[in-house]
Amino acid sequence: MILNPWILTMLTGHAALFFVFSLATINAWWIFSGWDFTSSSEKQYGLEKRTYLVSSVMNLTLIIQMLMLFLLVMAADELAKILPGAMCATGSLSSNKYGFPLLMIKIGSFFIYFVWWVLNYLDNQLEDYPLVRKKYLALVCIFPVMISETILLLLFAVNLNPTVIASCCGSIYNESSAGLGGTMAGSSPLMTLTLFFGVVSIVLIWHMIENLRGSRPTKKKGGLEALLWVFLFVTALLTVISFISTYIYEMLSHKCPFCLLKAEYNYIGVPLYFFLFLATATGLTKGVLQWMGAEGPLGEKAIWLRRRLGQMSIFSLLVYIVVGYSPFIIYYIRTGRTI
Repeated sequence: MILNPWILTMLTGHAALFFVFSLATINAWWIFSGWDFTSSSEKQYGLEKRTYLVSSVMNLTLIIQMLMLFLLVMAADELAKILPGAMCATGSLSSNKYGFPLLMIKIGSFFIYFVWWVLNYLDNQLEDYPLVRKKYLALVCIFPVMISETILLLLFAVNLNPTVIASCCGSIYNESSAGLGGTMAGSSPLMTLTLFFGVVSIVLIWHMIENLRGSRPTKKKGGLEALLWVFLFVTALLTVISFISTYIYEMLSHKCPFCLLKAEYNYIGVPLYFFLFLATATGLTKGVLQWMGAEGPLGEKAIWLRRRLGQMSIFSLLVYIVVGYSPFIIYYIRTGRTI
């Protein structure tokens, strides 16, 4: 299985990214340890040139690394065609014990990388690079995440066995099934919808108050906003499985979050997940920027960037709601009843 084109692509791409990330992390530690913008020494001049190079390389590396999440899902869906019993990405990821942990760490790292990518952008807007030491220390701290991803991907690829029958999505996302998939599928739609739209209401009210009255950034507010977006993301996934999928598939027994990406369902999962991830990433990053706080020119740039991120997060959230809940509205108009 390791010679499968999809697996080879994932492993080769990850190996290249891991190599670049490793070199960048070593340089990041050197920059963090020796940075002194007030110095005019030759060492500082060299660090300034190095930070420009590392910053540019990591911009591209992290964008590709974030896209690797979607490549993993595509690869898992293609692997389902050759794994007996698998019908979609669910079967491939559940074929060994490393698949879903790999997916979960890639989802988490997507948001971590996005936050760093935005912080790097903000730092590069000012000539004195005020966030250099913070962002490179953060880069060193998130390197273990990259190591974990690489190890899990390798273990997942090595342990794929085409002679073992995999579980289909119908058995994993079934109310009677044990495990996380069964728990999510068995969640009460009323409860998950109440939680989701409750969080959405709080986010919208928060955004309106900030726009009308303004808000002085504090660590407490920033941390709360970041946690709010994480909770929104989790509840959104719950509603996808327990409610939205029911009206896309038009059956109670099919609650797979991956089949939404297939052609027979008009690839509705593509815009659905794209706008959910974009809303969460921008909203979470806005909270992190507020948690950091800033004064002077950096503070002015941060305020501008937080405003843009806030607008993007709300727009993306609203598009996600329209895309996700239009199948329910269409079904209800067409039939006059709920499933």
